[in-house]
Amino acid sequence: MNATTNEARLAGIASIDQTAAVSDVTRLAQYNMLNEIPGAIFGIITVVYILGSLLALA
Repeated sequence: MNATTNEARLAGIASIDQTAAVSDVTRLAQYNMLNEIPGAIFGIITVVYILGSLLALA
C-alpha cells in the first residue's frame, strides 16, 4: 500500500527562502558589540560627569 502526502499551503503566499543563515562569526561579532555598549555608555557618562564637575569648580 502506497501513500502520498502533500505539504499544506495557503494560496497567494510565496515560500520563504531560509538559506540565508547568519554565520557563527557574524553572530559572535554582534554579541561582542552588544556586550560592549553598556560599558561604553557608562564610560561616556562618567567622563561627562567628571568634566562637568571640573568646570563647575573653575
